[in-house]
Amino acid sequence: MSAVQADSIDAKALPSGRIATGLSETLAFCFAMVILIYAASGPISEFVRWIIEVTTPGFDELSRRDKRLLYREHWLGDGYRSFERTFLLPTGLILGLPILFAFAISLLTLHGNRTLQWLNWALTLLAVAAFSAWIVKIFATDGGALPSAQPIDYVMFPLATMITLYLTWRMFGGFIVAFCAFWIVYFFVRGDLPGWTGILAGSDATFGQNLRSMVQNFWAQTGGMFGQPLQVVSGNVLVYIVFGAVMMASGAGDLLLKIANRLTGGFVGGAAHAAVASSALFGTLSGAAISNVVSTGVMTIPVIKKSGFRPAFAGAVEAAASTGGQVMPPVMGVVAFFVAGQIGLEYRYIVVAAILPAIFYYLGTFLTIYFEARKQGIGTLRAEDRPSLNRMELFQCLVFIIPLGVLTYFLFVQPSVPKAGFYGLAAALGTALVLFPAFRSAGSLWSAFVSAGRMSAAIVVIVTAIGLIVGLIQVSGFSGRLALLLTQMASGPLPVVLLVVALGSIVLGMGLPPGATYFIIVIALSSGIEAIGIPSLTLHLFVVFFAVMSTVTPPVALAAFAAAPIAGADPVRTGFEAARIAIAGFLIPFVFVYHPAVLYKLQVLFVWFGEDLPTSRAMLDVATVGWSEFAWIIVAFMLAMWMLASALTGFDRARLSPLERLVRTALGLLTLVPSLLVAGLATVAGIALLARHFHLSRHSTPNAPKEFA
Repeated sequence: MSAVQADSIDAKALPSGRIATGLSETLAFCFAMVILIYAASGPISEFVRWIIEVTTPGFDELSRRDKRLLYREHWLGDGYRSFERTFLLPTGLILGLPILFAFAISLLTLHGNRTLQWLNWALTLLAVAAFSAWIVKIFATDGGALPSAQPIDYVMFPLATMITLYLTWRMFGGFIVAFCAFWIVYFFVRGDLPGWTGILAGSDATFGQNLRSMVQNFWAQTGGMFGQPLQVVSGNVLVYIVFGAVMMASGAGDLLLKIANRLTGGFVGGAAHAAVASSALFGTLSGAAISNVVSTGVMTIPVIKKSGFRPAFAGAVEAAASTGGQVMPPVMGVVAFFVAGQIGLEYRYIVVAAILPAIFYYLGTFLTIYFEARKQGIGTLRAEDRPSLNRMELFQCLVFIIPLGVLTYFLFVQPSVPKAGFYGLAAALGTALVLFPAFRSAGSLWSAFVSAGRMSAAIVVIVTAIGLIVGLIQVSGFSGRLALLLTQMASGPLPVVLLVVALGSIVLGMGLPPGATYFIIVIALSSGIEAIGIPSLTLHLFVVFFAVMSTVTPPVALAAFAAAPIAGADPVRTGFEAARIAIAGFLIPFVFVYHPAVLYKLQVLFVWFGEDLPTSRAMLDVATVGWSEFAWIIVAFMLAMWMLASALTGFDRARLSPLERLVRTALGLLTLVPSLLVAGLATVAGIALLARHFHLSRHSTPNAPKEFA
């Protein structure tokens, strides 16, 4: 639990904090409503046009020009356009309102200590004043005025920056704040750095010039805190946060856990597999590994421990499963929306590209858990512990099928991310109200949307800090110098370049959210992507995977560290266990670079839906990858993961010797190399090794798993 969450709980118990808590909840509800209005702009526009068409006699006989004129002059069309011009189009509201709501919601309950209640109110009023001033200023810019820094901006911008850093520190810890502070200091001192600092040495501008540049770019214009990260989140992501919050608040979360236990209870190590299945689905709705660990881990980790797994392994299972949720279609983590905006590709193509990598990831976690369960002698769930679903619960499964079906339809057939999110949310809300009687109350709906508003506020706060970091790196010129360095490196062997990018993503991701890591790496690569010689989508997803995997990479494995206290385990050991369980995630990015069919072959789904093959400079030509390559890499990856997971566990059907573990590791990796000769020989040798082990284990004393009691 974060400090701000704990303080919020304390604040509710204090009379002096009740007003602030109530106001914060009211603002959270209003924020959720604003998100819905933004997302509904497309459907509302279509509804207005439909009303005009059905209420106008002889509409079909009108010429195209007369129809356009009617849409403009009809009272309903004119009213909607007026609403659109005053609320939906101004940049100040699209970007300013989310920040205004997010900071007020978070700051009102930031400190639970009675003596610091005044600070909550003071910070809230200062934040509202600063960001309201920005909204008013941007309205003038939207009206056609040239953006320029005014004297008041030199007060408001530092004030807003300090509040942003303080709130980020309270909510997300000191690392990201220290990282941001480093770039702020660097922005002012880069001209004084000696030449031996290499790419760090930059402009020789004066302090005053640097300050003016910062205020001009980050406050007088829509950069920095209001830059692309916030623009992507406000325009595309927040409605999916509301979607997930409503689904979980309706009671679907408990049903999901029950379904997962029912479906996976018959597997060896069934309790852990159930946690993986449920966390994967929770993770794709929440889009954040750490919050998913905290919210679902309290339910899944005790069950895994009860089944006989070690505490560190139990926490690691939850951390690895929650991490994979960020690359799980159809609602991937926030960073996937960043990819779509950055490379100019429709989100649906990214979703399809992620299908097979997500399957590969969870195949790897399944096999690691399976071998660990066999090693520990842990069997299936007892029959009496496998929950059966009654007729009503089977009917309630529609709460997943209908909303996800609607969401997928609009993502694929009518590719508008906000519209898909809105219709998916509408379907989720309607289905939940029908299927869950306990959800049909004003209190339940209020709680659901308040929760959605709070979750959205937390996302906006961290994205605001990310935007500041990204803006500083760009405006300081560091990104250009780093891009030049990487471009020069790109002339070297591709594996070396990929290793550098992977290492950079992991190191940055140890303290930064995946979104921040992604932006920093991609900005550095912006001028060198073509020189690297692989499609933009491939490279961007490569960065995304390693940014996501950093949450389970020691020594700073944030998702594992969040799970360790729940499991009662050592955080470092939990981190190493999580990295072992998630080993597939470290291999998959290299696999789809050298085996493009993993990302691109399934794009033929659009042909099956009656469309042409997608074509984009950001993608590989789909026609160049065949079904044989697609089938081969699936078989090869399954075999490779079987050998690697068993080698890392030290157990298959029986305990493995150190030599056999080493041989399995080598053959598993060789199976994935792009050379057909090498991979083919490794595959044959791997199958022979597995067959030998199977034969020998049948004639030795079995170490068979049992049902745990």
